[in-house]
Amino acid sequence: MYWVSVITEAGIFAILALGLDVVWGWAGDFDLMFYGYLALGSYMTMVLTIGKPTPPVEYIIGWRLPYPLALLLAVIVVVALAALIGAVALRNLREIYFAITTLSAVTALYLFVENYTPLFDGYNGVYGLINPGQTALNLTYNGYRIVFLVVVLLLLALVYLLVQRLSWSPFGRMLRSVREDERAASAYGRGVFSAKYRAYLFGAALAGLAGGLFAVFISAFNPSAWTPQELLLIYAAILVGGRGNPRGVVVGVFLVYIGFIELTRFLPSPASRPEFGPAMRQILIGLLIILMLKFRPEGLLRERPSVDGRGPARGRFRRAGAAAATEESAEVAAVHGSASNRHDAGDRSPQ
Repeated sequence: MYWVSVITEAGIFAILALGLDVVWGWAGDFDLMFYGYLALGSYMTMVLTIGKPTPPVEYIIGWRLPYPLALLLAVIVVVALAALIGAVALRNLREIYFAITTLSAVTALYLFVENYTPLFDGYNGVYGLINPGQTALNLTYNGYRIVFLVVVLLLLALVYLLVQRLSWSPFGRMLRSVREDERAASAYGRGVFSAKYRAYLFGAALAGLAGGLFAVFISAFNPSAWTPQELLLIYAAILVGGRGNPRGVVVGVFLVYIGFIELTRFLPSPASRPEFGPAMRQILIGLLIILMLKFRPEGLLRERPSVDGRGPARGRFRRAGAAAATEESAEVAAVHGSASNRHDAGDRSPQ
């Protein structure tokens, strides 16, 4: 069951990475708040399903809702927080200023959750989420883990198909045009703030979904699981797989979490230095990021948007692109023909 748990965790974080790639890979916003949305999704899923707290434990709400309904409400709460932060950070802030603002937001949220005990029981966190469906389906613990893996992979497939379709759509192409040159996109009538804002809310919704799944996976959540290294791993996975390419993002997450996180757990550690293995794991991940940025910054699977006609666009998106290209060619030919006629008329005019 070890590898079942590893693949399940990688699938959950692949959903998170797909959301972050929409915000960073497509819209170009380096968001440091993103893991906070996963944390909030986990907390809210917990307090909506585990029932009332028993002293000395304290937390808000304390309902016993069905898990699907609790997950939906958790995503709504996450999107509401993202709407507030995005409205401030995306309005006039770009690049490093946007990153600093989101870093300040996640730090404030972390400190508030950790120190205000009545919210989510402070540093101790919340726990006690009974695996939904295990009792109803009369499954053993191992059987439930396999079923949950199938559910996670199914949700990952659905999210991937949705993100891939958005990537080929006019909205995905508009986001990339905004990322490349905001002024040019604005000059052509694109709503820069509106595009970035919608992408930010969509990414936050996927982070909330991943948080709700993660709550079931570990059955508990506290600030010790909420560290900057987690977000660094997600960015590393996107860089390895290919920024802006949904397929590359999924591949990168599984490579990083299985190839660099789990396999490096078997690194030997001297008896006098038990921290050697975990420290070496972080060093290897840092070297991975440096080497990818140096030798293959586009990732293993580079971004191939359908606007150049060579991407994976199919169906109506490819037909729409071909129609647009034909129309543009016709306009160019018409202009060229008009210019030629005027030139010929000038040559035939009496001197």
